[in-house]
Amino acid sequence: MSARTSALVRRKTAVVLLRLLLVVAVLFAWWYATGPGGVSGLILPDMSSFAEAFVDVVTTPSMWGQMLVTLGEMAAAFVIAAGAGLAAGFLLSRSRVSAMAFEPMFAWGYMLPFALLYPLFLLWLGAGVESKIFYAAAGAFFPIAFNTMRGLRTVDARFVTVGRAFRASPMQMDFFIKAGAAQPMILAGLRIGLSVVSISVVLAELLGSTMGLGHEIHASQSRLRSADTYALVAVLLLVTGTLQVLVERLLRPRQR
Repeated sequence: MSARTSALVRRKTAVVLLRLLLVVAVLFAWWYATGPGGVSGLILPDMSSFAEAFVDVVTTPSMWGQMLVTLGEMAAAFVIAAGAGLAAGFLLSRSRVSAMAFEPMFAWGYMLPFALLYPLFLLWLGAGVESKIFYAAAGAFFPIAFNTMRGLRTVDARFVTVGRAFRASPMQMDFFIKAGAAQPMILAGLRIGLSVVSISVVLAELLGSTMGLGHEIHASQSRLRSADTYALVAVLLLVTGTLQVLVERLLRPRQR
């Protein structure tokens, strides 16, 4: 085994051990808080109650239906935001004037506290899945459009010069040269957009919804069923984490 391989193995082992140490520390803090610490079960349930509630959640067919609702809202919102954001970034980056006009607007939309706008989406589209989808898509549109436009506008001039030297058409210049050079920033925008979608959908379900995991969390919380609330939060974290990992693998640049 070479020195480089050995160092890589040691580094990966250290990372795994640190993660395990963090999990053990969290579990110990949880045990101590609900035992000797005397924290009320209404605030933090003990591990056995949480485990029972978690098993009940994952084995209840209706909860799988609620999970599919949340996943469907996230998927639909991401597809809409990605399609609109990529199209806007590509089209508006082709003109210097339009790029200068819209880039600051996309940046402002990126920083806008979209939680304040959710009541408007409820008013326009009601408490069904439509308001969740379009609210999340609107929030994710801005980072995707901004990163796409910014990436295309900052492509190294040498790539453009080579494309012109080989008489590339405007479409070839956009999709094969500029898009390839701007790929890291475009993918970063899509990753940020996915995170915004996940957060926005859950927030929207918590604030006002008739279905979805967020709605179930709000319902159990209002009934003071803390074990069920924590179990649902754990399921939601697993769902969103799995979705993030899958999309991250799809968006990872391919080695050529």
